[in-house]
Amino acid sequence: MMPDTATSSSQIDDRKHVSVQSLGSGSSGNAFLIQRGDRTLLLDCGVGIRTIQRVMKSFGSSPADLDGILLTHEHIDHIRTLPKVIDHGVPIIATPGTAGMADIPNDQRIEIAPDRPVEHAGFTIWPLGVRHDAVEPCGYLIETPEARITILTDLGSWQEHLAEPIAASDLIVLEANHDEEMLRRGPYPMHLKRRVASDHGHLSNRVCGDALADLARVRHANPTVWLAHLSETNNRASVAEMTVRMATESAGMSLSMTALPRKEPGPIWSPVTRDLPLTPFARPEPVLPVAQLSLLDGF
Repeated sequence: MMPDTATSSSQIDDRKHVSVQSLGSGSSGNAFLIQRGDRTLLLDCGVGIRTIQRVMKSFGSSPADLDGILLTHEHIDHIRTLPKVIDHGVPIIATPGTAGMADIPNDQRIEIAPDRPVEHAGFTIWPLGVRHDAVEPCGYLIETPEARITILTDLGSWQEHLAEPIAASDLIVLEANHDEEMLRRGPYPMHLKRRVASDHGHLSNRVCGDALADLARVRHANPTVWLAHLSETNNRASVAEMTVRMATESAGMSLSMTALPRKEPGPIWSPVTRDLPLTPFARPEPVLPVAQLSLLDGF
């Protein structure tokens, strides 16, 4: 991490209200609304258009006001409603593999790669590579001067490179898809059980808890945690929360933790007010303006 630096009064005055809300989290549909001042991002677009319209209307806006849509991957529960908002000309931020599979028009694409951050609409967006049975999936760390949010909703296994972003975050959205025993004893056919439990499937409650417990080794602050993408068949909110909480409490952490609703909007999160803006998150790669992305090899 970069060392703390002096902050001018103009930087403090430039702070804006930040909020995050889940619009649905599960196999029926996924989306998160992320706002900073008058700028709005939608992360995934898998819930119904009426849900998106209703929630945005409550904030005095509409899908036509979106500044960008971030896609994690091309599965239908993450892009179902994309055709209904893509006509607005909103920029779509995705890896080349996801953009191709989701048929994103070339003139609306902003193609990204893991650990190569981009600046867009007042947000610094860090794509995070994950393992999932999609072409080129990713999660995101989204950074503003006021807060850091990491969202990892579909990943089959935990990888060490994800520890640093979540340790730096104020809000952590992490998949807790299934209880391992419920999956083993449940009604899914064997091939589907293997797919869910595989390294490119979905994260279990136990692995989610172990990943969060590791935060105790690297961070003393306590972030807010939302448990995401719970299975309707192989999990329960109470089971997920209990399993993950046992792991984190055994590591000496007492976290604010909520299992997100599967089919309806969830809570609204805003960061605790700070006297100073956050020191920018640091990785080896430089922050790249969107205009420079076309110059990178491999895009």
